[in-house]
Parts: sequence; C-alpha cells; structure tokens
Amino acid sequence: MRIWIRFAAILIVSLMSGCATGPPPRAIYQDPATIIRIQFDSKAGQGHSHPATISPDIIRHVLNGMRIQSRTSFVPSILTGEASSGAAFSKEEQDFLGPHLSQALAEAKPDELVTFYRRVSTPAVGLAITSGGLFVHGRHLYVILANNRTMPSEGMSQSIVSEIDPVDSPLLPISRTAYRATFVPATSIVPEDERWLWPYIDQGRVVVIDLLQLARDIRQQTTRTAP
Repeated sequence: MRIWIRFAAILIVSLMSGCATGPPPRAIYQDPATIIRIQFDSKAGQGHSHPATISPDIIRHVLNGMRIQSRTSFVPSILTGEASSGAAFSKEEQDFLGPHLSQALAEAKPDELVTFYRRVSTPAVGLAITSGGLFVHGRHLYVILANNRTMPSEGMSQSIVSEIDPVDSPLLPISRTAYRATFVPATSIVPEDERWLWPYIDQGRVVVIDLLQLARDIRQQTTRTAP
C-alpha cells in the first residue's frame, strides 16, 4: 500500500510540475461539467507543432474513432481474436467537444498542450470522469485518454486511501489497470517505432494518429458509403 501511495504522490507531482514551472493553465471553455484548458508541457522537447489548424469535423472523427479495451476482462472477438473494444466518446460528446478542442489547438503554443476534463453522471454508474489531453507533433496528433468514465473511487481498489478527482490534473489516471486506448481505423495509428516518444506513465493510453492517413481513410470511407 505504501508503495502505491508513494507512487501516486510522485505521479501527481510530475504531472503538475509543468504547470508549476510555466504559466498557469488558461481555460478555453468551462461549465459545471466540462473544462477545456491549455497548459504548459515540460516534456515538449523542441516544441509541438502549435498553433495547429485542425477542423472541428476532424476532431469529431478522432473522438469517434477512439476506443477502449478492458485490461481486466479480456474478451477476444470470435473473428479477429483481439480484445473487444467500446467507444470512448458518445456522439453527443463528439459534437460538443470537437469545436472547443479545435479552438484550443489553434491557440496553443509550441510548449503547450490541450487538456480536457468532463464529469458525467448516470443512474447506473453515478459520477464518472473522462479526462486527458492532446497535442500535434509534426503530422501526428497525440491523444492521451487518462480516464474514461472512471469513477473517482476506482483508485481505492489499488490501495489509494481516498477518492481522486483529477479536475486540476486531467492527465492523472485514477486507475492504472482499467483499460488501454486504441483507434479505428487502425491504419491511421502511427506504430510505436515511428513516433516521437512523449513520456507518460501509461503508454497504453497514448494514441498517436497520422493526420494525413486519417484524411485518406475518411475519404475512402466517404466514397464507400456514397450512393
């Protein structure tokens, strides 16, 4: 227990250190349930490709393609043999977040990234958190899905002594074992050996998308579905 508590404390400090050494985060959008911010990224290296012009429609395609695969209940597909996956964002969330994330990327500086935090409440789950960040590096869009409909109490099952609400640290994963993130179509994913490494506590929650390939995949999909 002590090891995990110490790890959590170190992780919180490391994820917040960028804000401590740079200017305070600035909000692009905020309401009682959602916060979109731009914050300093101490791991930006020579700098991200910001400001970046990515349309709200492309951001919606990105959110639509984000998937989560459970790490605790591996249920392979009969056809592919791979773990089954679920959508990370609802259609409503895609339409709502798209314009705000697009605006934030257009206003971000090379030493900054965009973060998102969203509270959702359902009768079945109760309060849950979806949070993470994104930035553009070259022609690649990095999406960090730190939490996806994660209950603040889930970390307590891993010996954390209290609930965690990452409202001030949206890149902080509440539970480290719940899921990994992926993307469809898989042809748009940049292989690990072809991407710039952005250090993060869980690389399984970092999805890197080739924006040029994504545009080609979208065109092909549009062509196939056209009457």
